[in-house]
Parts: sequence; C-alpha cells; structure tokens
Amino acid sequence: TYCRMIQLTPTTERSGGSWAGMAVDSTSDPARRAPSALRHDVETAEKIEHTISYMMDHLDHPLQVATLAGMACVSPSHYFALFKRRTSSAPMDYFTRLRMERARKLLDSTTRSVKEVAAALGYDDPFYFSRVFKSVNHVAPSYYRQQQLSQSTLRSRAEENSPCETSFRPSRREDVTK
Repeated sequence: TYCRMIQLTPTTERSGGSWAGMAVDSTSDPARRAPSALRHDVETAEKIEHTISYMMDHLDHPLQVATLAGMACVSPSHYFALFKRRTSSAPMDYFTRLRMERARKLLDSTTRSVKEVAAALGYDDPFYFSRVFKSVNHVAPSYYRQQQLSQSTLRSRAEENSPCETSFRPSRREDVTK
C-alpha cells in the first residue's frame, strides 16, 4: 500500500531532546509507484471495500472517519471524497444505514426489545437509536416491528385460506364435450 508515514526521530539537545516527526513518503520510491491510473483505481476500490468490511464487522461500536481513513492510509478528507465517489454516500451515513439494516433484521428475527436491539448495535441511548431508526426507515422501531408482525400474520392467514393445488383440477376438453 502507499502510505505517507511519519517517522519519529530524536532531535538534538537544543530542542530539549524531544521527538520530532520527519515525513517519509513511500510513494517517492519509483519502484513502489503504481504503473497506471487503473492500478491506482483498483487499489483505491480495495481500500474502500476493506473499510466497508470493517464497518460491517463493527456495527456494535462507534466509528470515526479518521479510523477508516487510517486504515486506507489517506487523510480523512481524502478518504471522505474517495468513499463518496465509490458509494455515492458519506462514510458515516453509509455506516448508519448498515446499522439500521441490521436493526431491521434483529427486529424481524428476534423477540428482543427495542432497547436490547439498540444496545446490540452499540447505542447507549435507546431514544437516540429510535430517532436514528425513524430518520432512516421513516417509522419508529416499535411500529416497524408491529407492521412486520401484521404482514406476517396476513401472509399466514392467506396461505391457510388458499385452495390446495390438488383440490382444484381443471377439466380436460374431452370431458367437457361429452
């Protein structure tokens, strides 16, 4: 990967013997430069995909753009631009949508309370979680669950009331003409 690294070196006694940063640009080595823009685009895509995988694995933790930028070896502002170009959304908006997608799955597939779902996704405040959920899904989490249960009940009733495939047998043309 092409990262701009800061190498800390001890300074002279005049500056009090502290550590000072000296920039070492690993891209200045011609042997390490990307041979074409295409390779650069592929590497950028891989970096963004790697950070998206990280997001998906850490939905239960708070996340900062600076952390993701560090993983991609770029500045936070450059990471933001690269991410937005690749996904058409800001990194934190994308992360929030991933969290709310997981919240919907948990509300659909478990009997956990809204408070427990919020905690499972790293939200300390269930009221804040509910506001975020509603802003993304346009319904409150409790109402979302209620809707899903209603739809599930209607589907199961429709299946119970539908005629069996074996009970209806269309007559053949010969039977009709006789």
